Amino acid sequence: MSSSRTRKLARPAVAVIPLTVVLALAGCSSSDNDEPSSAGDVTYPTVPFTAPGEGISLGHDDQEIGDTIPEPLHVGSITPIAADRLLGVEGGFGQLELSVNVIDPKTGVAESRITVGPGIWDPVIHGFVGDSAEDPAVLAAEVWRPRGSRGAADFTVSTYSGNLLEPAEVMLPDVARVHSRPGSNAVTSDGKFFVTWDDGLYGIRVVDLEKKEATGALQIVGCGPFTWMVDHELYSVCEDTRELLHVTIGDDGVPKETARSKVLPEDFVSTRKVTWASEANKALLVSENGDVYVFDFSNGLPQEGVKPIGNAGQDSGRFSENVINADATRLAIAYTDTAIHPDSARGGSLVKIDLSDATTFAPVKSLTLADLGLTDIKSMTFSVDGATFYVLGSGPEVEGSAPQKIVGYNASTGEQVSSVDVSGNVGDVSGLITPEVLR
Repeated sequence: MSSSRTRKLARPAVAVIPLTVVLALAGCSSSDNDEPSSAGDVTYPTVPFTAPGEGISLGHDDQEIGDTIPEPLHVGSITPIAADRLLGVEGGFGQLELSVNVIDPKTGVAESRITVGPGIWDPVIHGFVGDSAEDPAVLAAEVWRPRGSRGAADFTVSTYSGNLLEPAEVMLPDVARVHSRPGSNAVTSDGKFFVTWDDGLYGIRVVDLEKKEATGALQIVGCGPFTWMVDHELYSVCEDTRELLHVTIGDDGVPKETARSKVLPEDFVSTRKVTWASEANKALLVSENGDVYVFDFSNGLPQEGVKPIGNAGQDSGRFSENVINADATRLAIAYTDTAIHPDSARGGSLVKIDLSDATTFAPVKSLTLADLGLTDIKSMTFSVDGATFYVLGSGPEVEGSAPQKIVGYNASTGEQVSSVDVSGNVGDVSGLITPEVLR
């Protein structure tokens, strides 16, 4: 990530730290002075900190105990996310915090961890490839509930970088409700705006990440909730009218409807989750009747009729999760062991993934649990460059414990290239996320 690009997302000016220390201190507040702050009758002293200097080693070597009590607090910076890494999310619905682990999928080692707040339903997390600790690492749209479901909640969009103690935070209006299904929110490719469908609106809300403020909203009933972004241009669907929608985000952060195009077939039905091929500017939508659409927005809003490239329906089980790689050459669809819809409480378990050509829907590789060497499937994604397809799941039980594994495949041929156990300071990873490259 170049220096010009990494300035796009707002970030605080902070000191530098190993992640092991950040995790231990994540609950502390920090300031450049030692004046106490108060809340009601309780007084909370601030904790000043400095960057490590000569003779200060953090994370692995002991150092001499000095005469200053309490001891000085030294913190350092996170390691930027490399282009060959994945993000592994621990936790899910109902938890007060989520851990985002940076994982090397070739070794399985979890190298660092960033703790963020949960979304309303699914986690709303975007990771970014970076060159330095000051580059934006993770953005999360968060819901903070100090008194559980009975108390007032804060709705924020936070960018984590540097020492992680002081994320760049934008407070959303109390009426904002970020739609948290995958594909319903995005960060523009230049890192300037966070764009989301808002369930309270119902429409599109924009957050300027440089100015750190919500800048505009547009109510569009009957469309969405997808945010396929090409620069500052948003594309989505309007199911009832069989239209594709185009909305432009102005330089001032205000969204305006630009056009609609009635190109969807009469039997089109939408879905809850979609994915995006960032390099090709194409979108994957597997409708609830199984039709597989790959929409091409590289030349703006399509003007000709759009047809599915195939149908994902199979007698063996119900189609479920789906993902497309960055250059839109490959897509993958996961299947359950029952015909019941996977969103049902009795929807069954994922037992198979079909890797297919994203233009013709021709089969490339079918991967069962036995092929994967797993006892379950939790998540799947492609590498940043789209060349490798990764599957997360549980391996066979060994001495009473089932290790989590990440299995890699050549996306072009479907041949296995890796299989590793997840290790390091990491808990139960529930999902994989591919980091994004800001331009």
